Amino acid sequence: MAVLGDLLQLVVGLAAAAICLRAARGRAGVPRRWRFLAAGGLLVWSLTRLAELLGDPPRLVIDAGFLVLPFCMLIGLLAAAHTRPRPVPTSPRRDQIALVIDSVLITGSVLALIWSIMPELVEPHLVAYPVVDLVLLTMVMLLLTTRPDSPSGRRPLALIGVALLAFGTADTFRLLDAGPAWLELAGHVLGPAFIAIAALSPARTPLDRPATALLVHDRLHLLVPYGPVVVAGVVLMARTISGQPLTTFQAYLGWLGLALVVTRQMLTIMDNSVLLDRIAETQQRLHHLAYHDPLTGLANRALFRERLGLALEAHQSRGTPVAVLFADLDDFKLINDTFGHAMGDRVLTAVGERMRSCVRSQDLVARLGGDEFAVVLGYGVVPAPRRHRIRFRPRRYVLSAAGVRVYDGLDRRAAAGRVTAELPHPVWVAEAEAIGQRMLTALREPYQIDGRSVGVGVSVGLVAAEPGDRLSADILLRRADAAMYAVKRRGKGALITYAGPRDNTPHADLPQLLAGALAEGGSPAAAGFEVHYQPIVRLSDAATVAVEALARWTSPTAGTIHPDVFVTMAERTGLVAAIDDFVLDQACADAAGLEALYGRPIDLHVNVSAGRLGQQGLRASVASALARHGVTPSRLVVEVTETLRIPDLPRAAAVLASLRDLGVRVALDDFGSGYNALAQLHAMPVDIVKLDSTLTDVDASPDRAGALCRSVLSICAELGIAVVAEGLETQERATGMASLGCPLGQGYLYGPPAPLSRLLPPPDPDRSGS
Repeated sequence: MAVLGDLLQLVVGLAAAAICLRAARGRAGVPRRWRFLAAGGLLVWSLTRLAELLGDPPRLVIDAGFLVLPFCMLIGLLAAAHTRPRPVPTSPRRDQIALVIDSVLITGSVLALIWSIMPELVEPHLVAYPVVDLVLLTMVMLLLTTRPDSPSGRRPLALIGVALLAFGTADTFRLLDAGPAWLELAGHVLGPAFIAIAALSPARTPLDRPATALLVHDRLHLLVPYGPVVVAGVVLMARTISGQPLTTFQAYLGWLGLALVVTRQMLTIMDNSVLLDRIAETQQRLHHLAYHDPLTGLANRALFRERLGLALEAHQSRGTPVAVLFADLDDFKLINDTFGHAMGDRVLTAVGERMRSCVRSQDLVARLGGDEFAVVLGYGVVPAPRRHRIRFRPRRYVLSAAGVRVYDGLDRRAAAGRVTAELPHPVWVAEAEAIGQRMLTALREPYQIDGRSVGVGVSVGLVAAEPGDRLSADILLRRADAAMYAVKRRGKGALITYAGPRDNTPHADLPQLLAGALAEGGSPAAAGFEVHYQPIVRLSDAATVAVEALARWTSPTAGTIHPDVFVTMAERTGLVAAIDDFVLDQACADAAGLEALYGRPIDLHVNVSAGRLGQQGLRASVASALARHGVTPSRLVVEVTETLRIPDLPRAAAVLASLRDLGVRVALDDFGSGYNALAQLHAMPVDIVKLDSTLTDVDASPDRAGALCRSVLSICAELGIAVVAEGLETQERATGMASLGCPLGQGYLYGPPAPLSRLLPPPDPDRSGS
């Protein structure tokens, strides 16, 4: 009977080894590794059974052979620990050591409790089998309870636990020499069988569990090992107090448990130290990401506003000078359109590096977004001349209307409030301007990127807080922005210092003034907006056939604002639709007056920003204005301006087509400059093209300009598009364009933009002919 049992165990063991080996071939990583280990352990276990059947090998060889399988299972379980997620990543090696220590701690505590009931006379070599089985089973239970996993990942581990339970039960009955023989045989047969079933388990799916659940399991990982230790300690202490001394084995287990607890705590302390370091690194990284631009590494808008706010607080409390440089790259979109956004990003990074190289260590360079940069210029204490034979004390200074006055606490006269040194106020402003000019010069130099020379201009606005000013960061930044726009208006590529609203220039806080003037529910006309009209004439006889309606603004605070400045600012701040709608409504309201002035119906040209073609509401605004004032739709021409790139040509074409369905005509303004080019002629329904003044200077360069104009006129004639020549200021230019076949013209030769009340009536044909 014993021989048949050994043969059955041999067959089951070899079959299980073959199944594990076959299952391992279709896996990778840890699943492949533990199956190979199980196959090797089962093979050695089976060969040891075969050795027992064939002869009587030494006891040491038999014990070593049977312990190979538990050792292989130990290695496999330690490898499987890597696949179990932890809420806080730790060292894999320390995690494996902690798992072994926890398993030995629990096993030792359980052995200490049950040792007293075990027989005194047992074969020592047989004790190792159930002890090893218990350690491995404990390790499996710890992995199942403290390391969460998906059901498909838990299944093979649970089957391995059942196999270890079967081995442990058989080895325990063998150790105690108790129970029927079939129980021991069943344990040694079921053990390999369950290992084979575990090897056939399907592939593991990832765990999808919230972090809170992982934290609960992590707490169990820390607390579970100490429960049995505490229970064993209390029981053994109670036994000792009651007069039952500890056995030598229990004493050894106690010392071993103490050493393992200390080691376990050391590992926990090491993990906590690593965790704290990672938390600190993560906090620093998050702080850096929160206050820095991810592309250039410069400060972002949040850090810029925080630093500027601190500088203004110091200015208001101690008189510390404050200055801000606001830089905007000129025509940066052309770089993105020409070379791609990747090249544009590299140019922005290079711009940030050059800006940092141009400022001082106490200055802060920030990227506010897109192609906008700003610098907060920091200032320290202005030193006063050293006095001889006086003790050192901190110096201080105040900023007055007269200038920067430096006080030295070392001097008795200064202590009495008398001035020891006085510097004119423009000194530090001049220093800020010098920094801005140095930055402007550096940014003008071409950038060498991937063998290409890429050039980009920059416009810079400078603002310095006046002595006694109580400004917010928003106001100071708006002033710098307004100064930068003044540069744009004057031709770009320069630096302008904000002059302030006191001199009645258009450098006041324009964004704030513009927002107030165009506030919803308010009247733009009451805020200084009005509409001027410029004639569009037939070049053959100079008869006015249309007028272009143009917005003009005279702010009660800042005076007359140039259209290029407030229109560009309105486009940047999302207020341009209010200006377009105001001009449209006023032009339709003035249609009857224009008809009376010219004695016949006059077409109305009204500008619409290209940015509105991607938005809702344009068609409704046009239809409403036409209906409200009873204007025939065919008399209205919507001119698409060129200051912004049309974001979506197909959508823009659809919007313009809907306007043409109303009977409105469409014109392309400033053709040949900016973004309006041949692509728009091809993609959008256009009725009229207005040639930019840079193409109509046929009097200055008749050959080149004439060739270009003839080409454009020919293309437009083929497409059935009317042409208007802009910028006609001399009779020679008008005659030249007429000789090329251009039918219509517009310019100061025929009259500047003027309000309806000051428009000149057309000349009387009878009087002109007399």
